[in-house]
Amino acid sequence: MPFPPARTTTYNQGRQLVDGADMQAIFDSLQSFQSLAPAGAATQAAATAINAVNVEVLAGSAASAVLLPPSYAGAEIVVLNNSSNSQQIFGSGADVVQSGAASYAAAATGVALITLNAAKFRCCKKGFWQRLAMA
Repeated sequence: MPFPPARTTTYNQGRQLVDGADMQAIFDSLQSFQSLAPAGAATQAAATAINAVNVEVLAGSAASAVLLPPSYAGAEIVVLNNSSNSQQIFGSGADVVQSGAASYAAAATGVALITLNAAKFRCCKKGFWQRLAMA
């Protein structure tokens, strides 16, 4: 199941039930997993696209990268770098990624995720991915 897109269906308050297919799609998307072996240059244009909520980078050259999906409020991605090289993480399009406590890396710059580490990326506002450290 791919990374869930921004919600297009709204539910009205009341006694109606949520459609079972919608509930299954929500469950599937929250459990989605992808293993990646990025190749190519560590640029936004050459980065391997992420298409799941939970991502493991298994292998990759010292100069490779992954691309977060387009941002929307409430989106979350967990990236585990299980490769022997640091990987560059880029936002999609003009999306920026938090690079420090109070700063964001330009879309074409991205942020590094060192080997054998994980990070959670959360979007609180369209266009901005916040990086949350994982212990």
